[in-house]
Amino acid sequence: MRLLLASLLLTLSISAANLSGKWTGTFIDNAETSKHDGMLLILKQDGNTLTGTVGPDATEQLPISNGKIDGNNVIFDLKAEEVMVHFTLQLVDNHLKGQGSAEVAGEKHSGNIDLTRAE
Repeated sequence: MRLLLASLLLTLSISAANLSGKWTGTFIDNAETSKHDGMLLILKQDGNTLTGTVGPDATEQLPISNGKIDGNNVIFDLKAEEVMVHFTLQLVDNHLKGQGSAEVAGEKHSGNIDLTRAE
């Protein structure tokens, strides 16, 4: 019962938190851990639905699709050229943290993401 209550409270807290705005931080490719790329995520939240853009900076933004809050997870996709990148993040201590993953030419790629609110 306590686990159910704790899970419900966590779900309510992420749904209650408005994720709209600019989030900045890093994307670290798991294959090249020494490479830290900048990342800018701009979100608009409407209930559990997310829209927005993502890219390395303000001049290179692409639209996200399938954006939603599912329990504790912030989920969205990005189509960059012919590659679909899937993001699964969680709100932890005012950070959006998680992974981005894609398959390119039959090879799986992923990276760790850590973002904080810019505004």
